[in-house]
Amino acid sequence: MDFVIFDLEWNGCFSKKINSYINEIIEFGAVRLNEDLEITGKFNCLVRPVISTRLSSSVKTLTSLSYEDLQRGVPFDYGYNKFRKFASGCILMTWSKTDLYSLLSNLRFHRKLNTIPFMKQYVDLQRYCHDMLGLSGKNALGLQTAADLLKIDTDEIPHHRALGDSIITALCLSKLYHKAALEAYTENCEKQFYDELTFRSFSVESLDSEYADLSSVFFNCPECGARCRKKNKWKEKYKGFGAPFICPVCGFSFTGRVTIKRKYDETLLGKKVIRYPVQQSENTSVSPDS
Repeated sequence: MDFVIFDLEWNGCFSKKINSYINEIIEFGAVRLNEDLEITGKFNCLVRPVISTRLSSSVKTLTSLSYEDLQRGVPFDYGYNKFRKFASGCILMTWSKTDLYSLLSNLRFHRKLNTIPFMKQYVDLQRYCHDMLGLSGKNALGLQTAADLLKIDTDEIPHHRALGDSIITALCLSKLYHKAALEAYTENCEKQFYDELTFRSFSVESLDSEYADLSSVFFNCPECGARCRKKNKWKEKYKGFGAPFICPVCGFSFTGRVTIKRKYDETLLGKKVIRYPVQQSENTSVSPDS
């Protein structure tokens, strides 16, 4: 089966129609690769915007496109249909799922679609290349950073343009291609795939939330390292939660702050010690943490 790597350029704008912000697609770019990763086709077209009549300054700077340039583009439906014909029957790939989400958002806006009908399988090449490079941590790997690490010369390829970025992504894949490894990153585009794609991470701000279980949260003393005790109940505070703590060994008092972020398949907990004395008016009796 062939692969299609695609990239989109978009202009972030507000739509009164949906009363929300949307990344309006202004350019499609893609390359088609055979099983030997040889480029067998290229696709590129500008899209005439209909949601906003202005391009943001950052888009102008990055892409060197002007609003006048886009007036020579095609309507979204025409560009999408041409892209669909180019990519049908292939495994689709992008550098991160942001492009994929933007395409889905535009299909919802223009066609009221909740899926990308012709896409059956998908690979997130940002995640694949990150892991194949043996990088640690969860920081997003930039496309140009990956190209630099792989010693790929991109000087003659237009950066921050849809076709150019598709070509750079293809070059990164060719450097790191391993058939069995790539198969492990290939996702079937079924209901769960779209549930995860459209899930918006959010911060937990209420103690009534099912994700606000703080019973096992503890703090070690920043002075002596001993496990501290919570003196009062958790309170909702500054998009998170706070409670006064005291060290039973050295007596150091502080406020423990906790933030909770819910992602599709995990809950992330952040902890911070605020180093200032707890107000004297607060209850200073020590109770076991629970």
